[in-house]
Amino acid sequence: MRIYIDESGTHDEKWLVIGMLFVPDHGQTHSALCKVKEDVKYFNMSPKHPSARYKETHLNDFRSPRDVVVGRQWVDTFIAHKCYFRSVVIDWSMWDGKYFGHWYEQDSLKKRRAYKKWAEMLLSPEVSQGNIGNADVYLDRLVAIAKYDVLEHLKERFATKRLEGNPCIKTYQHTDSWPDANQCLQLCDLLTGCLYQHLVPAKSEEKTDMRLYLETALRPVGVKNMSASFWKGFTGLSLLRHLPKFSAWFWRPTD
Repeated sequence: MRIYIDESGTHDEKWLVIGMLFVPDHGQTHSALCKVKEDVKYFNMSPKHPSARYKETHLNDFRSPRDVVVGRQWVDTFIAHKCYFRSVVIDWSMWDGKYFGHWYEQDSLKKRRAYKKWAEMLLSPEVSQGNIGNADVYLDRLVAIAKYDVLEHLKERFATKRLEGNPCIKTYQHTDSWPDANQCLQLCDLLTGCLYQHLVPAKSEEKTDMRLYLETALRPVGVKNMSASFWKGFTGLSLLRHLPKFSAWFWRPTD
């Protein structure tokens, strides 16, 4: 099992999305994602990363029909494979720092604790239900939460959790998303970004196309629409029960 963590809305004062992609069949999923790029000839032309064969799939950079072609086929790949997506959505208008520290502490410190807790709460149900064992966790090096010691917190939190005698999570690492080996991290970026786009729609035709395509593709797996009102109709546990393929948990201060 490989687990990829990304986020969207880093600098947004309204919404933040932290997404996790769980990939039990990494070899098959990775190969399928690479095949899409090979077929579309989605090759790297940037001198910034000369060792990369493929152009990075990054929703924020979608500007051409070819980007959308790759994105759509990647969504189809996500649906077809065993991987699944979990996320937590933070509405900053509901933020109350008192749940994450003392009144005299800075809000920035409380948010740092909150980031760690949110990541932990996304992983906890998977660990408690025995869904992951010998897993490798990859956190995008460029996201804001990379500087919040999130991996160190998760390592401490799940150090004693084991599945069939093996550690539930064996490695934790920061990584860049652009290398060819990290296609699944790029898929996590795409799914996380599309969810954020439903909350904060961009004017970009390509981004609009992608978020609407994902919404349509998810209907057969129970996601009727991607609106906040739809997701808020579920609790954290009922999300996992009714929407095992793709879920968005809208955090509340009392959760």
